[in-house]
Amino acid sequence: MKLLLLATPLLLTACSDDGSTAQASENRIKIGTSPGDFADIVREYLAPELQKSGYQVELTEITDIVIPNVSVEEGALHLNLFQHRPYMEEFNRVRDGHLAPLVQVPTAPYGLYAGKKRSLDEIEKGATVGIPSNVTNFSRGLWILENLGWIELRDDIADPFRIEKRDITKNPYQLEIKEIEAAQMTRARDDLDYAIINGNFALDAGIHFTEALTIEPSKYFVNWIVVHEKNLNAPWATEIVEIINSDGFKAYSQERFPGYNLPLVWEEESDQ
Repeated sequence: MKLLLLATPLLLTACSDDGSTAQASENRIKIGTSPGDFADIVREYLAPELQKSGYQVELTEITDIVIPNVSVEEGALHLNLFQHRPYMEEFNRVRDGHLAPLVQVPTAPYGLYAGKKRSLDEIEKGATVGIPSNVTNFSRGLWILENLGWIELRDDIADPFRIEKRDITKNPYQLEIKEIEAAQMTRARDDLDYAIINGNFALDAGIHFTEALTIEPSKYFVNWIVVHEKNLNAPWATEIVEIINSDGFKAYSQERFPGYNLPLVWEEESDQ
């Protein structure tokens, strides 16, 4: 596991050993994100807006996908930004957590990218496909493969976000499906025929999602800012919701992140 701290003006002071500082100072907000676009959202827009209201913001970039949730659960971070809701709910279920979704942010789509094979037409028997190993993203990856017609899944799947290899009923191309940690997928890509990559990790590696051979058809995995449930109504949490849903942030996102999947509440507002 690798934890990266960025030495930027947003990084003010480190956490205490017991992680208690996240609750100790009401005007300091400790945020953990994955590297790339989510960190950019904090640096470029969210932190400056919070600083206008007198808050100090400390940003930590984390490449691991478990540490950010443990840190919010234990109080070392006030919030994190890297995950969709099913992944958060899986964390709560497995770890008896108390995390809660606060507000969605624009999210790069989840897609299948070329590895050694450069197009979908090059699919052949025995092809290797990498899918992120955490349970919800692995399930989403299998749905992408079924949508392509490369596999078939059972018709009686009870939970669409908890699918395993044994739920594959037909595999005509005899695909070799490899479960790989999401943050390592871009590095493993050259050794695979195809790789399914989270949008933020792809962009951080310099791979634009327009390079994807196919994109997940569903937009219901837009990522959330996540907090501990006891902080849902904290003044700083309320302010963050207002900032993210503001016209200013929407305009920034339209220019900065064209083609991203947008928060569902934004799309619902535009349909009214």
